[in-house]
Amino acid sequence: MYKITRKQILGTDIKRLDLKAENVSKKAKPGQFVTVMPDAYSERVPLSVMDTDPAKGLISLVVEERTASTKKLGEMQINESVHSLLGPLGTPLELGKVGTTVCIGSGVGIAQILPVCRALKKNGNKVIGAFGATTKKKVILEFQMRLSCNKIHLSTRDGSYESKGTVADSLKEILSREKARCVFAVAPVEELKDICSLTLPRKIKTMVCLQPVMVDGTGLCGSCRVKVAGKKMLACVDGPFFDGQFVDFEDLMIRMNAAKENDQWGDNASQSNSLKNGSKTLGKFLSDIIKNKP
Repeated sequence: MYKITRKQILGTDIKRLDLKAENVSKKAKPGQFVTVMPDAYSERVPLSVMDTDPAKGLISLVVEERTASTKKLGEMQINESVHSLLGPLGTPLELGKVGTTVCIGSGVGIAQILPVCRALKKNGNKVIGAFGATTKKKVILEFQMRLSCNKIHLSTRDGSYESKGTVADSLKEILSREKARCVFAVAPVEELKDICSLTLPRKIKTMVCLQPVMVDGTGLCGSCRVKVAGKKMLACVDGPFFDGQFVDFEDLMIRMNAAKENDQWGDNASQSNSLKNGSKTLGKFLSDIIKNKP
């Protein structure tokens, strides 16, 4: 089960993996994700389902090698099987006919927003894509993006490809010319905040993908709590997409920064001690959250 049937290098430290997962391929919808454990000693890695092929029972995932577990996943080869795969998880997006929409993807978020672009265009919407990365080598899936959108704007932070700037800069340019009805965005939390600062005064509905640390992905641990409209919600169950008008970004950034302080979530994570130290690290992480924000 869950055998890797195809592997492709998309960019620097970014891989595409096609896995055999028949049930998920038949049920997954845009906005949903799965959690993957490359081996029994790894953390559960949440990954958006970029594409599905129900006829072959395949799903496509894109992983950026940043932590010990994502590096293990990226190093796996064709015909190897991951230890576990759970999904589809999360709440699917409602992607009906709304008119002109802007889909934003930053970095690996391009892969996460791609199925949203496809569904919106299929339903007769005018889809404008705003995609960005830090450098040209981090730009992924450009051909697929062009097929899935009516227009696209590409940017890199260092100016090494297309225009120089962020996805928020691209959005500002788009909104100066287009009357967008809705925006969907997958980007780092700081960029999501900038995006919402542009759309909210214009009263444009903005659905943002929130990606706090998830431990189990099913709502049992509560580590992915976010504040939306003054209420505590779980990104793994109630999201991961929420209306950006009501998201408490300041609270979210505090929680994200607390997670980064723990080695388990950073680039220095210990592969051999991952399982042994899991409970201790989770306890420290939750303790840090309480200290930072009651």
